[in-house]
Amino acid sequence: MRELDKEVRDLDERILHFIGKGIDNQDEKTFNQLALEIFELQVKWIPLYRRYCEKRGILPEKISSWEEIPALPTDAFKVAELAMFPSQIVRTFLTSGTTRPEERGKVHYDEGGLRLMDGTIQTAAASFLFPDGMKTKILIIAPSPEIAPSMIMAYGMNRLREFFGLPQSGFLVTEKGFEVETLVRELRSSENEGIPVTICGGSFGFVNFFDYCHERGLRFKLPVGSRTLDAGGFKGRSREVKREDFVRECEEILGIRTEYSINLLGMTEIGSQFYDSTLRNFYQGLSLPVAKVNPPWTRTVVVDPENLKPLPEGETGLLKHYDLANRGHILAIQTDDLGRRTPEGFEVFGRSKDEATRGCSLTIDEMTRIERGR
Repeated sequence: MRELDKEVRDLDERILHFIGKGIDNQDEKTFNQLALEIFELQVKWIPLYRRYCEKRGILPEKISSWEEIPALPTDAFKVAELAMFPSQIVRTFLTSGTTRPEERGKVHYDEGGLRLMDGTIQTAAASFLFPDGMKTKILIIAPSPEIAPSMIMAYGMNRLREFFGLPQSGFLVTEKGFEVETLVRELRSSENEGIPVTICGGSFGFVNFFDYCHERGLRFKLPVGSRTLDAGGFKGRSREVKREDFVRECEEILGIRTEYSINLLGMTEIGSQFYDSTLRNFYQGLSLPVAKVNPPWTRTVVVDPENLKPLPEGETGLLKHYDLANRGHILAIQTDDLGRRTPEGFEVFGRSKDEATRGCSLTIDEMTRIERGR
């Protein structure tokens, strides 16, 4: 077992080194090699995944490309334990979208897996959220990891706070609910002191705050360099909000220019994050369409919903993600998200199922609803 531990640690170090090369790294050969090594370990140490691959006749010795690695659907995490080393699990995150714990998927991380996720958070955010190198007061419309230890958004936002936040940064959803008055005070304080703010959280947390501001006629003019990062989508229980309307609200209510409003696609089943290219393009002076960008340690393929075969650029299908940071569970994840590839990256249109809304966006919607009269 000691030899295996050393093998895994060495692999993790090479993955971290690859992540650390940054967003512009185009080393396809190394990505392919690392993906195949991860696949070999996962087939060996995750019995259910091994059987899944054996039934398809796809084994490590028979393939030579990451594109041949079989993906598991996200629903698999609801019915099976998919950890490479169950005895070494240090953190478990639950998928969201239902109030019944038994219906939620479990995604397990060992210590090395958390280090990989931390590496992706720091490297991706430095390029897409803070390309100007600015440190800001980070205000998070979400619960802290202490309150919501199984919510991956809480974990990730806390890492952003630790890596990029000024000392005044903090979480705004407590055991008592959304501390909306605290957010208002902090924004006014930033206006007066000229301290740029980064407001982070679930997309519908912002929407609930904007509703609160409309009801009270509140408007802010946040300092230059302030920005928003919303994660998830805009389908709540009561209504749907268009992206362009959300960005306009950020400008009209917060005083944040449109280029500084960034959306993030994150999934409990995936250790990495996919940012909009909005602010990075603006900072680099590029006039390009906005898209989600694959960090070099990930790949996204669009597949036909019927046969799961890859579709050409521009055609709409289901998104399949490959992520080196998923070393500890499953490298290749088949989602039920609809999207398409573009020359700039990929776009997400929503889920293919019209069932109950999933994701952190719904959870934050519930947590941040403000009772009338507050």
